[in-house]
Amino acid sequence: MKNTMGVELSSSERTLVECYQSLVRLLKESQELAPFERRNALKAVAALWQVVNGLDLDPGNLYDIGA
Repeated sequence: MKNTMGVELSSSERTLVECYQSLVRLLKESQELAPFERRNALKAVAALWQVVNGLDLDPGNLYDIGA
């Protein structure tokens, strides 16, 4: 996986990006989460958004998932 600058991400960086993408997918697709689960997952996504943005990837807009 490469960032927008064409730099290859390390395996640790890829794992962080995959975590971000998995949480975003869960928040978009699942209606089964309890309110506290959804709220805490959104907080985790917000923190991981900073990581993904810092890796020069396009993490998208948090408003798209209800943050």
